[in-house]
Amino acid sequence: MAQRKHLPPIDRLGTLTASLMLAFVLARYIQIPAFAVTVALPGAQLEWHFDMTTLLALFVVGLTASGVDWLLREHPLMAGQGTAQHWLLPALTAWAVGSLLLRQPSGAVWWGAFVGGSALLMLVVVAEYITIDPQDLRWPMASIGLAMVGYTLFLLLAVLVRSRGGRMFITVPLVTLAAALVGLRLLRLRYPWRVAWRAGAVVALVSGQVAMALFYLPLSPLRYALMLVGLLYALVSLAENALNQLEGARLAFEPVLVFVLTWAVALLAL
Repeated sequence: MAQRKHLPPIDRLGTLTASLMLAFVLARYIQIPAFAVTVALPGAQLEWHFDMTTLLALFVVGLTASGVDWLLREHPLMAGQGTAQHWLLPALTAWAVGSLLLRQPSGAVWWGAFVGGSALLMLVVVAEYITIDPQDLRWPMASIGLAMVGYTLFLLLAVLVRSRGGRMFITVPLVTLAAALVGLRLLRLRYPWRVAWRAGAVVALVSGQVAMALFYLPLSPLRYALMLVGLLYALVSLAENALNQLEGARLAFEPVLVFVLTWAVALLAL
């Protein structure tokens, strides 16, 4: 089968990127008073606090998902297909970049993060566009890039969530959701939905259980995040090996090695 090359329309890509960059900049100047939503349950009271970081995250995730859908509809092979799988990493990238920018004070570092984050978001969208066609010449490079971005974003988001010092019923669901999004997207690169979602659900469930177990341990945000990203990589790799019908040492060697090394670094070197 002939190999092809496809790139997103530059006008649509530019419009999407500019819209998200504008949202990041405006968030520096729009001040919304923090508020809380309380839900009373028998024997417990749950309280969620919302501030500008939370609202911006929700806004940019929605804007990114709708913008990516609008952009991908231009791909020649997207006729009659859903685009939901391609929203996951761009939306997670926008969430991470927006949360990071709101935590940075104004100055050269903020502008560097702004430019770098916007460029990263644009590259993730382009990579998602390329991976629509498995015969695209750049598909291997794009898929590797998405995997690297996915694990890096999970690490960053786990650090951010842990550093906020939130309660377990907020921290653990957010970590579990991020693990589900990254795991599902990476598995979906190589396997159909009916296989990927099942494996992704197992990855998310195990990640959530371990995140809960680690929550009350005296771990720094970086240690907490590194242990979880090592686990996530091991689970995704193990799922891929199992789906490829590997057995014995070939099934578990790489996942176990990465898991042990990341946990050793987190516990002994940090």
